[in-house]
Amino acid sequence: MSTKRFFRMMLFALALATTACTNATDPEPEPTNGSSLFSETFETSLGKFTTQSVTGDQAWAFDINKYALVSGYLSADKTNHANEDWLISPEIDLSSVTAAKLTFDHAARYFADLKNEATVWVSTNYVSGLPATAIWTRLSTKTFTDPGSWTLASSGEISLTAYAGKKIKIAFKYISTDTKAGTWEIKNFLVQQGEATVDPADLVTGNGTETTPYNVAGGIANQGASKWVKGYIVGYVVFGTPTAYVFTSDTCTVSSNMLIAGSKTETDITRCMAVQLPSASAAVQAGLNLKVNKTNLGKEVTLYGSLIAYFGKPGMQATSYYALEGGTTGGTKPVDTSNAIFAETFAASSQGSFTVENVVLPAGFTSVWLPTATYGMAATAYKVSNFASEGWLISPAINLAGKTNVTLTFEHAIGPAAQLGIDKSFFTVWISNNYTSGAPSTGTWTKLELSAFSTAAWGYVTANLAIPAGNLAANAKIAFKYMSTASASATWEIKNVVVK
Repeated sequence: MSTKRFFRMMLFALALATTACTNATDPEPEPTNGSSLFSETFETSLGKFTTQSVTGDQAWAFDINKYALVSGYLSADKTNHANEDWLISPEIDLSSVTAAKLTFDHAARYFADLKNEATVWVSTNYVSGLPATAIWTRLSTKTFTDPGSWTLASSGEISLTAYAGKKIKIAFKYISTDTKAGTWEIKNFLVQQGEATVDPADLVTGNGTETTPYNVAGGIANQGASKWVKGYIVGYVVFGTPTAYVFTSDTCTVSSNMLIAGSKTETDITRCMAVQLPSASAAVQAGLNLKVNKTNLGKEVTLYGSLIAYFGKPGMQATSYYALEGGTTGGTKPVDTSNAIFAETFAASSQGSFTVENVVLPAGFTSVWLPTATYGMAATAYKVSNFASEGWLISPAINLAGKTNVTLTFEHAIGPAAQLGIDKSFFTVWISNNYTSGAPSTGTWTKLELSAFSTAAWGYVTANLAIPAGNLAANAKIAFKYMSTASASATWEIKNVVVK
């Protein structure tokens, strides 16, 4: 065989071998821990995400600042609009993994109820159209907070492992109302293989009671009620443009607030709660503020107050009691309601199941009694000047049949200072067993003697009133009666009502 022919045969055999290798179907590489399963940056568009507007005229859209955006607030005329809008991912295939996690960057601001108005959901059977055509499950996320600026923050790692082996779609659900409409910005959506790692600082512990207080993460996640929270004092807040969060006590000149966190060294404001140290609770302010008590920095403290936004972030207001490590306490300790027959805090602008009967209502007033965000129910007849009034705040029926030694306990305060000398007979408490509804005069009322009043304006005191044995019946109703005249009309605040 000639050398030339042999060489041609060798080239042909090599070509066949090369062709065989090229046509072989190689297996797809297995995903490795942390490898991307799906991503969308929202840098140039919404990508493969789709939008569904359930109600309202606004919708998710791509913003030229390179993120997905939704808002029910129109800056042109400064109006809020009710909406329900969904931003829904394409199908994400988790069939080849045993663990998966989701992260994204976002900023959520100006919501009325951020916990429930900006949420993340997952579905295994959504195809298209309105979200109601499928079953959606809300994903457990780190508590979202208003950062106070448009700086995007990480969502933290959100576990998708429950959906490993399946194909899913993930949605961002936005809610707004005609009275309050937040804005939500999202970018850098990423689904990866691997189990989510949750920072211990973001784990909620406790149930808000004195024996098992919330940690700071729990206080952030459970805004809207008066509860117990435990954390470390890490700094204070200086209101301004922008608001400053200061993690030291050396230069503190502020006595009205402090910051608490889950660890002594925390400086991430999204993991901190601003705590009001109200002048009305003089002992709380005096004992905790870092202006005077600089060595309190880093100490653990247990607090009781209303979990309500403060400085635009999840916080605590109307703080009424504290217990500092080492045994120092101060303020008015709330009554334990664990064995209560009836309890009502009047927290978060709610009058609960109480009703209001305005016997004498001044012109221009909608009611004598109104709920407040931080101070329970408040009665007043002052508007530029004093007016005569009479208003009753009446409980629902409380079953006291068969009970003995029953006590009514509540916290109350009057103010301003100029009215501290007002006739205390303007603030009275009553009980009836035959009142049903309407004018209080339709029932027979027994007066419960109230003598505990603070000597400081807006200073809360706890009243303990024994309920007469003759009123321990099935249809007991308790009433707080407020009166004023054209020359005297102090404000009366009531909260944390307990019958036990």
